Amino acid sequence: MKITSLFLAAVFTFVSFAVQPAAAATNGNGEENKVQQMSEQEYNEAVAVLQERVEQLVEAKKNAQSQEEKKLVKKEIREVKKEAKELEEQRNGRGGFGIYIGGGALIIILLLILLL
Repeated sequence: MKITSLFLAAVFTFVSFAVQPAAAATNGNGEENKVQQMSEQEYNEAVAVLQERVEQLVEAKKNAQSQEEKKLVKKEIREVKKEAKELEEQRNGRGGFGIYIGGGALIIILLLILLL
């Protein structure tokens, strides 16, 4: 009985501390992002281009006649803003990396903290 419970505890511990692979800094095509390698001037130029594009799209939305045209322009505005946000996050070093702790691991850590 002791051997079975010890074995189950060991299996539970190993399963709860399973490692999750971290995502690489890619843009979806397997190419590494070169945002962090950009100079400050190149980065500012890229942001200025995106801002100008958003302003053009806002004007196009105002001039759009049908609802479908407005929806398409609005969708494109969202995509450009999302691209600008990703550019900013990557520039600041927050490219989606983090530490992931499983639920079982979290429970064991809390129990160890409480018991010790």
